This record gives sequence, C-alpha cells and structure tokens, in this order.
Amino acid sequence: MIKKLGIPKEVKKDEGRVSLIPEHITQFTGQADIFVESNAGLSSGFTDEEYVKAGAKIVNTADELYEISEIICKVKEPQEEEFNRIKSDHVLFGYLHLASNLMLTKKLLELKVTGIATEMIKEEDEYPLLIPMSKIAGNLAVQKGMQFLEFNSGGKGLLLSSISSKQNGTVTVVGCGIVGQSSIKKSIQIGAKVNAIDIKGETLESLKKTYGDKINTYLSNTQEATKAIRDADLLIGAVLVPGKRPPVVITNEDLSHMQKGSVVIDVAIDQGGCVEGVASNSHSEPYENRNGIILSAIANLPGAVPKTSSIELSNSLQNYVGHLLEEDWFEKYRNNPNLNSSLQLYNGLLLSEEVAESLSLTLSKLI
Repeated sequence: MIKKLGIPKEVKKDEGRVSLIPEHITQFTGQADIFVESNAGLSSGFTDEEYVKAGAKIVNTADELYEISEIICKVKEPQEEEFNRIKSDHVLFGYLHLASNLMLTKKLLELKVTGIATEMIKEEDEYPLLIPMSKIAGNLAVQKGMQFLEFNSGGKGLLLSSISSKQNGTVTVVGCGIVGQSSIKKSIQIGAKVNAIDIKGETLESLKKTYGDKINTYLSNTQEATKAIRDADLLIGAVLVPGKRPPVVITNEDLSHMQKGSVVIDVAIDQGGCVEGVASNSHSEPYENRNGIILSAIANLPGAVPKTSSIELSNSLQNYVGHLLEEDWFEKYRNNPNLNSSLQLYNGLLLSEEVAESLSLTLSKLI
C-alpha cells in the first residue's frame, strides 16, 4: 500500500530549514506519494519546481498537507499553530526535543500522535541525526560569539584573534562532544586561546594529543575549570545528555565573576540549556544582556545557515525515511535497538524513559 509522506514548511521563528531536499526524495517516489508544502524549501534554496521534477506534488497550504499526509517529516518540533492540524493517525518524524518541553509533550500525548524523535536514532553508540547539526552548531557558536563580542552588541569590542597575536581572546568550551569539539576546532583555527572542560579524562587526553599546547584541558568541577569558565571572553556551553535535560554547569555565580562584555553561548538550549536560568532566544532576537554579560541561547542555531543545514540534514535523514514506508515499520522500530529509543510517543503513551524522567511524567510500556 502506497503511503503518503508530507514535508511542511517550518513555522518556528527564524527557521528556514527543510527536512528533505529534492535530490533525496527521488528514491522514495515509488514507495510513497510525496507532498511538499509550497515554498517549504525556498529559504534553503530549493524551489517548488525542483521538488516537482524530483517526483513530489506541491500543495498550497499546511492544512491541506496535514490532511492528506500520513507521515509528517519535519525539522523542528510542532509549534502551537500546528497543533490543530495534527491527527492521531499521523506519524510525526523530526527533532522533537521533548525532555525540555512539558507543554508540547502533554499536547502530543493528548493528540495521541505517534512521535519519532530523530535526534534519538542511534547507530552503534552515535546519533547520526545529531552529528551534522551538532558540527554546524559548534561552528556557529564561535561565529555568533565573535559577532556578539563586538562593541555594537554590547560586547568587549574584542577580536578573538588579535592582529599582533599578543592579546588573543580566550574561548572556554564546557562539554567536549561533537558540538564542543567543533567549537574547539573553529576557535583554534582563528587563533584564540582555548580551554576545554569535560567530565571524561579520556576525552580531554584525546584533545590534548590532537592540539598540543594550543589547548588547555580541565576536568569538570575543579578549581581550574571554574577559573577557566569565569576568565573566558567567549564561553560555550555544549553539554549533551541524549534525550534528557542537561545539568546546569554554568551558574549565576560564574556569570557574576565574568568581565562585563563577555559572551556566553548555550548550545544545549534545545534540551533545556546548561546555563542557570537561561531562556530561549531567536535569530532575530539573539541574546539577552544579563548584568553586562551577553547570553545567547538560540534553540535552532543551525537554522542560521538553512542551505548548508538542510543539505546535511537531508543527507542523513534519507537513510531512515525508508523504514517508515514499510508496512511493518512499527514492529521494526520497536524491536530495533538503534531505533526504539526514538519511538517516544504512541497512541497517548509516553515510551521514552529519558523524557519521563526529565519531565516527571508516567512512563508507559507497550505490551
């Protein structure tokens, strides 16, 4: 039986990405009827005409797309204006990040939708749908941080890499996973002094082996780590606990010891943030000034470069869409250890232990 897959235009503020680009939907046109909302890919540089040539059908409105589609292939979590379009027989496939959003989780449970959180798809011990966006976010954290350090943003008026190389700025990265390592690499490339903080000694040893005297490494929760946090010109919080809210690793006390005009980028905001009291920002309103500290926590950070992000996302996502087009896809998700943690919602049941723990909700189990 031919399934119906819909690709809506993202409505989250300042979000220009699209889940699948034209060249990657061609392989599915024999397995599914593919519907694309008009101009869904335009902000990423892909026209309706390109989607039609690839075998998709263009629909004019989001209401029509949701009405005729069974599988909704999105980038970001549903927004409030999309709630009345979601039906219980929909399979919602995208970055859901439920652990930081009680209201959304309760609403999707109420709607009895099937929710697959692409960020929780695993291959061995990696998360292939997180990796490309994490690398982009890590680069953008440094790029945005450099911008916010400018005088007109309220920053110190500091270049991370000085012309004379005698007063280079300092970047401290807390959490050295994919995001953190991307920020570290970018910071070293531009000539900044770099501090790396992590809970894993082996991770820090690997970074030291790679970068030598270009990097200082500190274990979390040590006096040296606290000093590196408070002395930073640009502080990047990149802590990730897959599927859960991250711990607060940058406190108000830390912020109070930073020099005025310093910049803090919380890349962990999608899952709730790792800076104490952080609130989500947007690309059009990218930061708050908290007692002289520029604090930025943009939930869809890779959305700043939608063309690059959409290409990388679609390149990874295409490897998993095909599973949903099979008749017995649900059983395969349940029984596949790489996929079952991404199956988080089903018929009003919360199936994710991580989300249940983060939001203090009741975990259900399928019989």
